[in-house]
Amino acid sequence: MILAGLIFGHGEWSGPAMALVAVCAVILFVAYRRLWMESPWFGAGAIVKWLAVALLAFCLTEPLWSSQRARPGANVFLLVADNSQSLTLADPGQTGTRAEALKSLLTTTAAPWHVRLEQDFDVRRYLFDSYAKYVADFSTLTANGDRSDTGAMLRSLKERLRDRPVAGILLFTDGNSTDAVAPGDWDGLPPIYPVPLGEAAGHRDLAITNVSVTTTSFEDAPVTLQAEITQQGFPGASVSVRVEDVDGKIIQTEAQTYGGKSTPLVFRFQLRPSATGVTFYRVRAGLGEAKVAFEADAGKNETTLANNVRLVTADRGAGPYRLLYVSGRPNWEYKFLRRALEGDDQLDLTAMIRIAKKEAKFEFRSRDGEAANPLFRGFDRTDEETERYDQPVIVRLNTKSPEELRDGFPKTPEALYRFHAVIIDDVEAAFFTAEQLSLLERFVSERGGGLLMLGGLESFRQGGYQKTPLARALPVYLDAAPVIAPTGGYHLGLTREGWLQPWARLRSTEGEEARRIRERAGLMVLNSTSGLKPGASVIADVVDSRGQKQPALVTHQFGQGRCAALLAGDLWRWQLEQSDDLRVKDDLGKAWRQMLRWLIVDVPSRIELKPVADESQGTPLVRLQARLRDAEFHMQDNAAVTMTLTPPTGEPITIPAEPSLAEPGLYEAITSARPAGAWKAAVNVVDGDGRPVGDAKTGWAADPLSREFERVAPNRTLLSEIATGTKGRIVEWSELESFVTQLPQLKAPLTEATTTPLWHHPLVWMLVVVGLCAEWSIRRRRGLP
Repeated sequence: MILAGLIFGHGEWSGPAMALVAVCAVILFVAYRRLWMESPWFGAGAIVKWLAVALLAFCLTEPLWSSQRARPGANVFLLVADNSQSLTLADPGQTGTRAEALKSLLTTTAAPWHVRLEQDFDVRRYLFDSYAKYVADFSTLTANGDRSDTGAMLRSLKERLRDRPVAGILLFTDGNSTDAVAPGDWDGLPPIYPVPLGEAAGHRDLAITNVSVTTTSFEDAPVTLQAEITQQGFPGASVSVRVEDVDGKIIQTEAQTYGGKSTPLVFRFQLRPSATGVTFYRVRAGLGEAKVAFEADAGKNETTLANNVRLVTADRGAGPYRLLYVSGRPNWEYKFLRRALEGDDQLDLTAMIRIAKKEAKFEFRSRDGEAANPLFRGFDRTDEETERYDQPVIVRLNTKSPEELRDGFPKTPEALYRFHAVIIDDVEAAFFTAEQLSLLERFVSERGGGLLMLGGLESFRQGGYQKTPLARALPVYLDAAPVIAPTGGYHLGLTREGWLQPWARLRSTEGEEARRIRERAGLMVLNSTSGLKPGASVIADVVDSRGQKQPALVTHQFGQGRCAALLAGDLWRWQLEQSDDLRVKDDLGKAWRQMLRWLIVDVPSRIELKPVADESQGTPLVRLQARLRDAEFHMQDNAAVTMTLTPPTGEPITIPAEPSLAEPGLYEAITSARPAGAWKAAVNVVDGDGRPVGDAKTGWAADPLSREFERVAPNRTLLSEIATGTKGRIVEWSELESFVTQLPQLKAPLTEATTTPLWHHPLVWMLVVVGLCAEWSIRRRRGLP
């Protein structure tokens, strides 16, 4: 924005000047009236002569051009240069790197644009990578930073330049920021004039632009890794991607060929980590087939190889997750469920199985002095350890201690909340007290646990659950009458929603899964329901011999947890099929494992540890957040929390964690994100009484160069947004000298007024002479004196 205006030294002459212009117009009109009709050239001659006279009359008022310019030396002007490793790239056709060219430009202080800038402004110089730092000159520009935190740099400059008269900022960068840049970062800053470094065209490069890792309940792929690979300058090329562990052992390799110039290739890997907890993987991409793509000279034609490697983290959780199975009678379902989970290190099944209901006590049924149930005769157990006549006989399997579940189903949150999920199978609602049913409902809604009810003769409505607190948690309504099973049984199949759920499928392809469903044995037991609750999803349904469909597996989110209703009651029939195919033999076990993993995948633990990137201070940090809950899963504050960090190289470091003011039960510790590599952390918690509560582990991959070299072309879009948001503009390398010349006339905090006389400006007199000479030339050409 240029601030200027026109003023008059002798405004009192404006009246006579206007009168002179009017008189001249009348004389010329009278003199050229007839000639104008003969030829329009005479009219043009009259007009240019009148304009020449008008310009002379205008000079009588002594016009002056007044403008504001930056006061020399009073305003600050910043030169900010990128010092990150992305400037070590060489553009096509250039013998040197971007950093070498930039350093030569900024250190040649005898250049005209440098001299002019020093004359007009107080010049300050900054380098930035992960943060901005003041430098006396740019001789220290080494391009060795592993980050380009443009957002952090802008926020830092905003803080440093507060209340300073800053006229503008020349920003020399490629615009490839490693942190998120938002409009709030540059709000309040003076005009920024980015100078883009690097060429957008002509590069030949292969890059891993995005890697995502998800842990699923799909047994064949508990960890799914997806990588997107983009290319520039290699249309139609073959690309190989491989996944390695941190020791360099190759786990999987896949190759694809580009079919279009701009479409990225998507590689998906299904991995099974050998251990629970945190696992690190390294993803590599290369041109050509796998046997040559990763040779030492395979990427010699690429602009850089730094973006061909990415370090990622997969966290499967610590485990094992505890499941409580409650059954009203011994049945086939528990046998195959227990067998399915025997080799699973993530799922730990504890069972309560009732083998006899309670019955009234009669004296003639017992021997003299015998108060225990006769079912226990012959066992070496005391009367205090055995159930009496008026108590059900329950077998407890795989408990953690002799005291666990000794008094039956848990009656307190402390006892129940130590489990991650509860499975209810063929047991009536009367088995539980009203308090226990309410506790089960809170177990799902408040604690965030999983609940699975299996179909049977004493489940759902047949078990009398329709008027209990647990009915609120189930995804189906229980006010329907029992359904009589048709003679032909039921045929199970997946719904549209079920096909979209990996945990509901047992085969890797759609065709194999459809064939498996067709060949599966029919079911004979199904519990009825009158409808689905809002938000519930039908994963599987059954079709009877009459062609009628009914839901068989329904799920929904209830409060903080998940709840599923398996209305079919005899999945064990699958195990009775004879087949030489090992997959068919394990279909039932795989179905149970995947369903239960889905049920507990989001169940919170008492101690949760999570790393969060923290870039608010302008330095790459990791904020370790530990959330603590007591035995009733209320947030816990009175605890001593310590964290042990294991960097990529070096000995473990123990640091204390401080309680956060943001939320109760949150403890935080901050650590640096350097050096790059695989980091691990563990948290140890001791309550206020000095008793250990437990621990948790996590990890993260510090890989700043993956974002630094994510793209090789300059990000002109971001630079344009910064320039527009601060009322600046992009300045090309070749425009520097002309731009610096215009700077004093642009808006600045401290300015001074300047005036330039126009009445004796050479251009004004040249226009007068040209006008008079043009009129004379026209008359002479037309034969007039």
